[in-house]
Amino acid sequence: MKITFVISSLSSGGAERVLVLLAQAFLNKAYQVTVITLSTKNDDFYTLPLGAERLALGILGDSVNPLSAIVNNLSRLSKLRTAICSTKPDVVISFATETNILTILSLLQTGIPVIATEHCDPNLISYGKIWDKLRRFSYPYATKIVSVSKGVDNGFDWLSTTKRAIIYNPFLKIENNQEQIDLSIGANPDKKWIISMGRLTYQKGFDILLSAFAQVTNNYPNWQLIILGKGEQRPELEKLVEHLNLTERVILPGAVKNPFPILKKADLFVMASRFEGFPMSHGEAMACGCPIIATDCPSGPREIIRHDIDGILVPTEDVSALAQAMDNLMSNEKERIRLANRAIEVTERFSLENVIDSWDKLFAEILDKNPSKLLTSTI
Repeated sequence: MKITFVISSLSSGGAERVLVLLAQAFLNKAYQVTVITLSTKNDDFYTLPLGAERLALGILGDSVNPLSAIVNNLSRLSKLRTAICSTKPDVVISFATETNILTILSLLQTGIPVIATEHCDPNLISYGKIWDKLRRFSYPYATKIVSVSKGVDNGFDWLSTTKRAIIYNPFLKIENNQEQIDLSIGANPDKKWIISMGRLTYQKGFDILLSAFAQVTNNYPNWQLIILGKGEQRPELEKLVEHLNLTERVILPGAVKNPFPILKKADLFVMASRFEGFPMSHGEAMACGCPIIATDCPSGPREIIRHDIDGILVPTEDVSALAQAMDNLMSNEKERIRLANRAIEVTERFSLENVIDSWDKLFAEILDKNPSKLLTSTI
């Protein structure tokens, strides 16, 4: 079985993390895996598993005017088509809207099955009118649109149900190890840590989290808030930290390649996202045994967190409700332990084995409908 992944880059992010996990799992099944990125290797944050082939096309870039954009995109389609066809795949899996569109269009009339994966509800995020129209045009030509949650799938109700599938992202068991936490991030190991993690964007609601933390922080001088991630909102968040007089209480260390030792030490994990797809950060924190508070935003958190069983869900963009939930858990170690003990069950509910089984069933369905495709191994 030959699988070719197509993604914009291997920079830090949930979709990129999922690709790496799937690539390793498919390699373990003796499938041949190739990863094609539109970016160069210079943009890499994640490292591919040994055995995965890599083609970095370096075809990203801004266009100076509409005519230039048309010419550049036609060139991208040609280069992408050539690269994908050179890998002779049994199936192609693309990641995220813009890359999905380019992949589908580049492979028209090739007969190569394309599975486009969607990680965000299209009703909640727009890539601009042109890309939105191109998605409507191109997605019916995909073999299957795979959404990472029921909430995301609901956003594609304009597609036939035969075109759609839901396959959750996997959460792996996090082994206890002796890896030391890099304290250069500025955290005090003698204090209790609240961790939040994700790209520093409007979507993730870190401004809401900071406002909620400011409401309770005076009652808990021994707690620090550490926000892991990088993104375009960093300058705004730094100003907000200063405005709320949280300079000594909040740390923004940037993206961390291995956050698991930090999550293992954390006393609480909190996210205030305005919307999600199927957030990896939530599940990975739970896999590390973190009690978690998250906004009940569309879509994803409710499908991961079982309210009052292994985490707490609060209304979206409600600073007071978030502050109250934080206060309740920060003041109650027994309750934090109760939630943490159940949180690790996320690795059973969303195990890699179950996820790969879902993918294999989808491959079997797709390739059965494409009998001209020759399998290089038994599914």
